[in-house]
Amino acid sequence: MKVSFVKMHGAGNDFIVIDEFSGPVVPERDKPAFVAKYCRRHYGVGADGVIFVQKSPSADARFVFYNPDGSRAEMCGNGIRCFAKYLYDHGLVRKQVISVDTTAGVKNVEVFLSEGVVSSVKVDMGVPGIEFSAKDVEVSGLVNRITSISMGNPHAVVFVDDVDEVDVVETGRRLRNYNELFPRGTNVHFVQKMKDNVFRIRTYERGVEDETLACGTGICASAVAAVLNDLGDGSKSLVFNARGGKLIIDLKNDFANTKRVYMTGPAEEVFCGEVNI
Repeated sequence: MKVSFVKMHGAGNDFIVIDEFSGPVVPERDKPAFVAKYCRRHYGVGADGVIFVQKSPSADARFVFYNPDGSRAEMCGNGIRCFAKYLYDHGLVRKQVISVDTTAGVKNVEVFLSEGVVSSVKVDMGVPGIEFSAKDVEVSGLVNRITSISMGNPHAVVFVDDVDEVDVVETGRRLRNYNELFPRGTNVHFVQKMKDNVFRIRTYERGVEDETLACGTGICASAVAAVLNDLGDGSKSLVFNARGGKLIIDLKNDFANTKRVYMTGPAEEVFCGEVNI
């Protein structure tokens, strides 16, 4: 059986997108194995995850996301921007504001157009969950001061003097598996303040089990952590420069005076193809 796909990326975080809007393409029981096989960079298509585009009874569309190891993820910030671009550009949902059903709840995304196609996407990422702030954890002989934030999925944020001096894979892997604090594991982000409200970030991503070029939910969590630790001004936009590109984060109060996180960034379609399964 041949399965068609589209390859997309958001700030270098790349995904295989499979359209199941008209019905299942890859059977549910086969999805983990399919994802693990085709996300392998030297043996498959290569990706940081797979997005299945599905219909939803409660929103405009349903976002189903798998990590490259075949595990389900609650959310993916860069992935949901690609998802919104796919919906609009392929004519599945022709709305400027699209409601998306995710495991982490319904997210509203706003698409911005350039010459009739989506060039960037703004996502209402919801209300962050603050697990703890500024807790010291010793890993590899170094003390890492961690702020833990949930954006529907878990994140550990560590502020450092220079992100280029960090062994992201080794330290990230140890913190990701620090089960005393993170029984389900966590994504780990190393953040360097460059100037007022401008940061650099590098990420070790759970499920990928390696450094990725960007992590949307992680950048949202890092923005919240920056404000909590008096390193950022939440009344203004915060700019995060990941290795794959730039994302802009805004923290705003909603009608209930609850702080919500909004993420704006690019989404691009790279190529399309098909695989035999």
